Formats: sequence, structure tokens, C-alpha cells
Amino acid sequence: MPMLSREETLKLAETYAGQRFLCSESCLMALAKCQGLESPLIPRIATGFGAGIGRSGEICGAVTGAVMGLSIRYGRDKVEPTKDRRPYWYATELLKRFNSELGELRCPALLGLDLAKPEEYEEYIRRNLWLHNCTRYILSATGIAWDIIKENG
Repeated sequence: MPMLSREETLKLAETYAGQRFLCSESCLMALAKCQGLESPLIPRIATGFGAGIGRSGEICGAVTGAVMGLSIRYGRDKVEPTKDRRPYWYATELLKRFNSELGELRCPALLGLDLAKPEEYEEYIRRNLWLHNCTRYILSATGIAWDIIKENG
């Protein structure tokens, strides 16, 4: 099955985000569909990674969802000697590019708010940062992952 175009994949990610799927779920769902994969486990396996892994403020959920999307393509099913790039190289490249583009990988640093603190979460809601910030991170992470897949076959 041919891969969806970058524009189609980004539109899917934006649509999922607009339906209020989490950042991690939106990226994974778009990248899975882009690659022709449908599974009842998607988006379930990405749910706990939203808002910096369970709103803990760690790595951005969009990044973790995109890493899972890359793993659909490059992940391994068994332990074998590696002849070329190790399967995790693709995740390393995604992290590097996202950090270069946005200047940060952690959710609180990207948002300027710690979502684990109720008052800061309320500020996040009040300022509608899901629409103004998180959707941009979702599109960025999804686009970077798409680029990596396209560049590496």
C-alpha cells in the first residue's frame, strides 16, 4: 500500500487533534494510517504518553507519538545483529530535529506551564494552548517523522 502524502498525514493529525485525541494519540494515529496500519491498539497504546507522559512534564507527547509512528516502520520483531543503522536511530533523529525546530523536548518548557499544577493547567485551558501550541507540536512531530520515513524508505 502506498504511503499517504505529507499533506494528507498532517491533515489527519490535525483532524485527530481537533477531535481532542491527545497529542501522542494524534501523532501515532496519523502516522499509522499514513503507513496503512490499522489496529484496535491504536490509539490506546499512546494514551499514557499525553502531556509529557501522564501529565508529568517529561518529553512532549507529540514526540512520543511520533516515535511510536516511526517504530511501526523501523521497529524490530526479533533480536538480530544489525548490519546498518540501529532501529532506534530514527527516534534519535526525530528528537534532534524536533529540538532544533522548537528548541525544547519537554512539555513544560514548550508550553511555559506545568500541567501537573492545577492552577497552571487552568491557565493552559484559559489560554487555549491546545489549539495555539499543542496542535503546532503535533504537526511538527508528525511532519518530521513523515520526512524521516520518506528519506529512509
